Amino acid sequence: MTTAAALGLIAIVGYALIAPAASRRLVPSVATVLLVVGNLLAAASGVFILAVLAFTWIGQFPLVAQQGAWSPAALRSDSPVPAWPAAVSGCLVMIALGSFLVAGLRQARALIAVHRACRGLRPVGDLVVLDDERPDAFSTPQPAGRVIVTSGLLRALDHRERKVLLAHENSHLAHHHAWWNLAAGLTAAVNPLLRPAARAAATAAERWADEDAARAVGDRRLVAETLVRVVQLQTHFTPSAPAAGQPVAGATGGDLEARVRGLLAPPPRRRPVLIVAAIAVFAIGSLPAAAVQHTGESLFEHAERPAAVHHT
Repeated sequence: MTTAAALGLIAIVGYALIAPAASRRLVPSVATVLLVVGNLLAAASGVFILAVLAFTWIGQFPLVAQQGAWSPAALRSDSPVPAWPAAVSGCLVMIALGSFLVAGLRQARALIAVHRACRGLRPVGDLVVLDDERPDAFSTPQPAGRVIVTSGLLRALDHRERKVLLAHENSHLAHHHAWWNLAAGLTAAVNPLLRPAARAAATAAERWADEDAARAVGDRRLVAETLVRVVQLQTHFTPSAPAAGQPVAGATGGDLEARVRGLLAPPPRRRPVLIVAAIAVFAIGSLPAAAVQHTGESLFEHAERPAAVHHT
């Protein structure tokens, strides 16, 4: 069990170190999906492994053992996990769950605030224009998602730049990017090692919308110039671009330098070999957690008390 647990934790650290750089070699839409799925698997695997390690110690308490009908002495004798690593694992699980709940409540409050703010607005299709001088644009999560653009930003852009902006935000809305960002943000709350991958997922989602906008207007350089133009306009006001994991997707989110560099390069090529390799890595990376689950079950089954025999 300890070897499988160590391998599982090493796999999570390896994923956290490699995934952000590896994702830059993928088409943005594929990178977004793989990063979020990878983060979910890594966060869940880490908590599961730590929880099993912790329970090998918690299960030795007589009150807990009585509920499970196993022998605390037999479990203590057979367990390969010393008490202190198991106790530390339990503390880490509690911290992860607490962080998840706090982040989830913050996201829920943000979603409610966005919903209330948009409730009285009158959309034209999916578009809402706010009478506000601040240059800003973002999309809110589905269902009932909207593209929100301020009148100040629309006045500052010419008609070609407005077309780019709306194509970018419509892509966010169509592909539910706000939910992808929210999921990535929650995984980073569970496991701080996953924060770089969550930020990479936010940038990939922005790159996904950039590529959709570039196809819509047929001019990659124009999309890059519009992005820089919006950033320059926003520097005159308080920055309002949403951070990774927020329940809205903004026009200037993610790594701006990477986005501009990507738009000035040729369109990204699909790399099916890398996709297959990533899926294989996910499958292999989940094996240690499965091994921990199997050995944990065997440990508790071996510690079970024999059933009482009643003579008549």
